[in-house]
Amino acid sequence: MGNISKTGSFERMKLLNQSTVLNMIRLREPISRAEIAKITLLTPPTVSSLVSELIEKNLITEEQSTSSKVGGRKPIMLRINYSAHYIIGVYAAAEVIRVILTTMDGKIVSDNSKDITELPSKTEFINLIIENIHLVLNNTHIERNLILGIGFAMHGLVDPDHGLALFSPHLHLENIHIRDLLEKEFNIPVIVENDVRALAIAESWFGQGQGVTNFICLSVGLGIGSGIFINNEIYKSSFNTAGEIGHTIVDVNGPQCQCGNNGCLEAYASESAILNKVKKELKNNKETIIQEWVTDDKNDLSIKMVFKAAREGDQFATLILEETGNSLGLAAANMINILKPSKLILEGYIFEQGDFVLAPLIKMIEKYTFKSSHEEITVVCSKLGKTGMVLGAVTLILRKLFKTGD
Repeated sequence: MGNISKTGSFERMKLLNQSTVLNMIRLREPISRAEIAKITLLTPPTVSSLVSELIEKNLITEEQSTSSKVGGRKPIMLRINYSAHYIIGVYAAAEVIRVILTTMDGKIVSDNSKDITELPSKTEFINLIIENIHLVLNNTHIERNLILGIGFAMHGLVDPDHGLALFSPHLHLENIHIRDLLEKEFNIPVIVENDVRALAIAESWFGQGQGVTNFICLSVGLGIGSGIFINNEIYKSSFNTAGEIGHTIVDVNGPQCQCGNNGCLEAYASESAILNKVKKELKNNKETIIQEWVTDDKNDLSIKMVFKAAREGDQFATLILEETGNSLGLAAANMINILKPSKLILEGYIFEQGDFVLAPLIKMIEKYTFKSSHEEITVVCSKLGKTGMVLGAVTLILRKLFKTGD
């Protein structure tokens, strides 16, 4: 038994060292074996052995350096072979299922989206996902054994350890065994994570969070969620449910939220909340231009319509968007006061439409954050947008490949 344990420990250490070398190449490519040994403190023979194994796996390539030390040979430099393997990313929300196939640097090879117009049953939801993954795979001629894994970014409460979607308030679904079902169907490893936490991971690899040790990603759509990045790691909590800022209470006597509680931030400041507020107050605001654009049942009202009205100077629409920004700004200020990130990354359509929501949000943060003179907190909008969710799903697999200790 002792020998088995030692062998297992040795193999684990070798895999950890491989990940260390692979990640060092990713971060500093092109880089030589000697430089890797110097930075990682691994011995040169160990680095050479690990590099040979990675070359054999086609994960890295060699190239001649264009420069050399005085009187010395030009060193052989190493790079990641990003096209050696592929990753499937899935983003599943109440309004869309999107599946992409990417190379190891996140470049999209195949992309397919399916809009959800009616709430599906659990079986219909799973079948939609499987069908769309097959569509993406059938659009390419890539061999299955070249696919490293399927990353799955899921709306709502998620248990990543067991690959479960625990509760999806906007889909009205619970306890979906996503990992088991997909691994059985495709025979490919699956990692499941909450969509906004996946977005935050994508921001750390490809977006506004690159090189940032501590940041918060605030996402607003039909719902509201946040991804919390602390000391270069996504924070999940002991229960894998951290970041549900949308379900912090603004007013216990407020409107009912999709989760069943009353007065959640999501019931005040999400896209759904904006539309609900417009519908409710429209009858008392006959002068708004929105009256001319909607039918009596108001089912054709859209978030784009509200912003269009605001851009045309409509005070009713502008005020509602300002109130939305105030609510989000207060919530963000509270998170900043507790966690003290150096950056807040905002993702969502409502942040891409000028200052209607963004300006009051920033104003509330400036007014209500408690900070010393040397603290500087940057507020930026995501450049990844909704692609960040599905790219975050891909990054779940990349993180597993490149990061040590996972």
